[in-house]
Amino acid sequence: MKLRLHVHHVRSGGWCADIDDDNDRQPDDPYWCVDHWPTLESALVAGCAELAKLVTTSAPIRVSGYYEAVLAA
Repeated sequence: MKLRLHVHHVRSGGWCADIDDDNDRQPDDPYWCVDHWPTLESALVAGCAELAKLVTTSAPIRVSGYYEAVLAA
């Protein structure tokens, strides 16, 4: 499984970081997400740390637990 860290600037201020995979790249059901980082650096540091944890997990769990199998096709 390939996981990706996405960091986005939030219009209201701050940064959002989420981790998705190749099957579901939309931020609606990530493996991890936090949307209140004050700086880009803090979002990147936290996201990289969480990504490192997920890479060592045999079966990471999505935030909502919802997954559409049709997306895997």
